[in-house]
Amino acid sequence: MFWIHKYGFTNLSYKALYSFQSIRLFILFRIVDPVMHYFFYATLVSAMIGSDYLSFVVIGNIASYTCHTIMINFMTMFRFERRYGTLELNIASPTPTLWIIIRKAVVPLLDGMFVFAIGLLIGWVIFGVALPLNQIGNVFVLFVVTLFSILSFSLLFACLSLLFSNVNLFLNLALAIFQVFCGVNFSVTLLPSGLEFFARILPLTHSIEALRSIYGIESFAIYPLLGKELLIGFCYLIVSLLFVSVMEKAARKRGALLKSI
Repeated sequence: MFWIHKYGFTNLSYKALYSFQSIRLFILFRIVDPVMHYFFYATLVSAMIGSDYLSFVVIGNIASYTCHTIMINFMTMFRFERRYGTLELNIASPTPTLWIIIRKAVVPLLDGMFVFAIGLLIGWVIFGVALPLNQIGNVFVLFVVTLFSILSFSLLFACLSLLFSNVNLFLNLALAIFQVFCGVNFSVTLLPSGLEFFARILPLTHSIEALRSIYGIESFAIYPLLGKELLIGFCYLIVSLLFVSVMEKAARKRGALLKSI
């Protein structure tokens, strides 16, 4: 009973997000799909610029694909809450709303960990981008900081998506912005100053630069970049918590949450 009480909530969240997936589909979406994603950008870059730039792009897309996975899972979680009418029940529950969200975020977090680890393995086996063994600790720290930053942004974005009926439009727009402005395929220093400032207040930008520095592709100081990423994550988290609090108070006052959507 202890294990059911402790892990039952997360297990139910997993079944809610992945009830449509078999092991075969999971492998398809979490191994085959990222391989094709990395192959596409690696082939494109090799054809246009040359193979010397391949490692730069592969590392950027590994971080980007991990971010996309977490954001899509987080968005799906909120979308299902609204679709099946359990969003209002969470608000009315005596359990704090933030605690419910944190426990449900375990599933996107574990999925992101798997995608990131598989991505690094794919980069090493297929593209020859080997991780220096003395940098494993730095990779772990980077992963924790990046996950926190991405989850904080995903929480804010998921809450904002509740205000609109077509969340897929805004999700695709957000993923496109991350792909273009976070330095996935080229350095953000190539952007105009105004766009570079915008890029540097997004999560993931500093993490990609830090990850490339860990691999020796760029020469930035790692921990200052991770410190900036952590600060950005805290800023998004504070705004997210304020937004959740406002929505919760409005829902308790009106007895409904975005019922017209």
